[in-house]
Amino acid sequence: MGRYVKTMDEIRRLSDKELAEEIEETYRRLFQLRLQQQTRQLQDTSQLQKLRRHLARLKTEQRARELARINR
Repeated sequence: MGRYVKTMDEIRRLSDKELAEEIEETYRRLFQLRLQQQTRQLQDTSQLQKLRRHLARLKTEQRARELARINR
């Protein structure tokens, strides 16, 4: 997807496959930012917190979907 999905409404509209891809991409981006931070190349350190929160939102929605499937 290329950009952070900002709102929970946008996250909820993603299909299961798109959600999994977004989570995977977010993990990759987080790794890149951590590497940049360790090599002192990262200018805006607030990106790390934003990305971690974005990942938490994605994983929260993924878990809610798993629980919804179980409770049917």
